[in-house]
Amino acid sequence: MREGAKEMTSLRPIALDPLPNLPLVSILISNYNYARYLGQAIESVLAQTYENFEVVICDDGSTDSSREILERFKAQDCRIKTIYQANGGQSLALNAAFSASTGEIICLLDADDLFMPNKVRLVVKALAGAPDSGFAVNRMLLVDKASKRLAEMPSVYDLPSGWQGPFLGSRGPRILPGLPPTSGLSLRRSAANAFFPLPAALKAYSDTLIQVVAPLVTPIVAIGGPLSAYRVHGANIGGVSRFTESRLRNIVLYEREIWRVWRQYLSSPCSGGPFDATLPAEMPPSLMDYAYMRFQSDQDFQTTYKAIPRTSFESLPTPHRWYWRASTMLPGWLFRRSFDFVYGQTRAKMIARRILNACRNSLLLWNKAVDFRSER
Repeated sequence: MREGAKEMTSLRPIALDPLPNLPLVSILISNYNYARYLGQAIESVLAQTYENFEVVICDDGSTDSSREILERFKAQDCRIKTIYQANGGQSLALNAAFSASTGEIICLLDADDLFMPNKVRLVVKALAGAPDSGFAVNRMLLVDKASKRLAEMPSVYDLPSGWQGPFLGSRGPRILPGLPPTSGLSLRRSAANAFFPLPAALKAYSDTLIQVVAPLVTPIVAIGGPLSAYRVHGANIGGVSRFTESRLRNIVLYEREIWRVWRQYLSSPCSGGPFDATLPAEMPPSLMDYAYMRFQSDQDFQTTYKAIPRTSFESLPTPHRWYWRASTMLPGWLFRRSFDFVYGQTRAKMIARRILNACRNSLLLWNKAVDFRSER
């Protein structure tokens, strides 16, 4: 075991106070020009079977009819709080909503996504049943703009659970395979306090920071059934099937913000460290740095690729490791196409998701049938 990894075993989860009976749940929504879907998102919250909640919605400078929709819902239900601010990006909107919230549990919901009616109740039940866990994750449905079911997420991996900190800290920022995006993430407030407020420069991919840092802060409790729906449409990041040079440039900038928060947390006493001596002072080259160079047709991409730490590859799922190892041999046009498939939401990938889901469901049914026969 490397020295840095050995020292990181002292990384500890934060202490959590006991949850009260029927804790207040704050559902945070950041919205920017999603009037088309915003009403459905709010209605999915108001239909919850758990009633002790508040909805805090920050409108981030929308120029569509979002304000009218928000005011109409606010007049109908006193549990809805609204905040209006100039456009500043997703993190600033979530920061404003978090500051205005008071719940012991935080559920995140994108303005174009949906909650299933039992989402909040099952999140409360899961966190109450795992008192040492401050991070709850659930499976999600992938739906189109008309809410038609496309697949289930994650397609390949199981949801991670338990205390993952010692396996993550020394390898650089890492997203555990199977972690859902924003609307599948819920947190105890004391766990969220460890990394809120989010950096203002992180104008998108705020959920990536949470996916990276939250498992270092607290154990995970996984909820197997799909409790929320992730909508893929042309206007959101998930619905954009093609990457561009400018989009990769932004991802590289956001990646640096996430790295900075990751290092900041591990350098703080609440992590069980600080671990300053085992962490690099500056972020080393990343796979996204390399990808950005490929999109720029920079012929020096091999130099950047060779400078990427080996641990960046070791922490990836096996199919992704194979992809990156083969990527240097691909011509530029084929690299861009393949990158779109691996990291975007192309039509081919949607078909692959459906096939994987069908195989997964068939395997589960087969295992149940085998268990039933063995019990007889």
